[in-house]
Amino acid sequence: MGELPIIEIAELNGHLTTTDNFNGIFSITDVDGAFSIEDNAEGYTSPVRMNALFMALVLQGEARVSLDYVPYTLSSNSFIIIMPTHIFQVAWMTPDIKSRLLMVDKSFLDGCHPIPKISPPMNYMRLRNNPCMTLEPEEAAHLDGCIRQLREKIGFRTHAFHKEVLQNAFTGFLLELGNIMDGKEELFVKPSLSRKEELLNSFLQLLFEHAKEQHLVSFYADKLFITPQYLSLILKELTGKPANSWIDDALIIEAKVLLKMPDTTIQQVSNQLNFSDQSTFGKFFKKHLGISPTEYRKKT
Repeated sequence: MGELPIIEIAELNGHLTTTDNFNGIFSITDVDGAFSIEDNAEGYTSPVRMNALFMALVLQGEARVSLDYVPYTLSSNSFIIIMPTHIFQVAWMTPDIKSRLLMVDKSFLDGCHPIPKISPPMNYMRLRNNPCMTLEPEEAAHLDGCIRQLREKIGFRTHAFHKEVLQNAFTGFLLELGNIMDGKEELFVKPSLSRKEELLNSFLQLLFEHAKEQHLVSFYADKLFITPQYLSLILKELTGKPANSWIDDALIIEAKVLLKMPDTTIQQVSNQLNFSDQSTFGKFFKKHLGISPTEYRKKT
């Protein structure tokens, strides 16, 4: 799902306080209380993608987020990993939320030492499919201590090899995180699913991959070798929403993400979402949100 607008680290940091930043490509931020982002009907944030690897350790309070349309509730000792390919949205946070956020740009990651023991594709898929985990209190405390050490190294401004020291320290942090994750293999064991649940999972994966181009229930049903009617019946039973509602919701999320790019015209958004013309896209958008794409863009 290329050609997607993204949120820069600097833009996100503008909403946060107590941030330690290295050259705009690596930062650690404390969240003590809810984000300083104006609340709106969509939640604390509109759906976005970021240009960085994003990790959060929740120390206190609760938050509700969604990744690729799937909701997750974070509470004390939760750890979440958000890939740049994820569609991410914060729905709400409790006022007492406390967490540590790490934001890591690709240019910083590229300079870190590889960890040969871990297969990158397998590791990527494991993390992408299992972005959230609950830690034991001692594990959370250990990672919090590692994050504090990283933060100290960000402050070594006069060190001749500042970036290299920081990258080595971050590699060490990933090793500590990997060690904890290896002790939680139950998180990565494929659960026993019913046939209907397997179809739901497969549909959501197809939707993530093709939502921008494919708007018809029949496309997804054909890929799953079932009828459109049966697919909608399954989704309605398991999620409360039929297939066409899932597709429409995914399209609206993609439209919101694209409309956040000020240099992208409404016509270009319509084209990227594979609508026949701008007017059809505008009618679709207004039907679901009550306002036109232009009005939505002015409000965001």
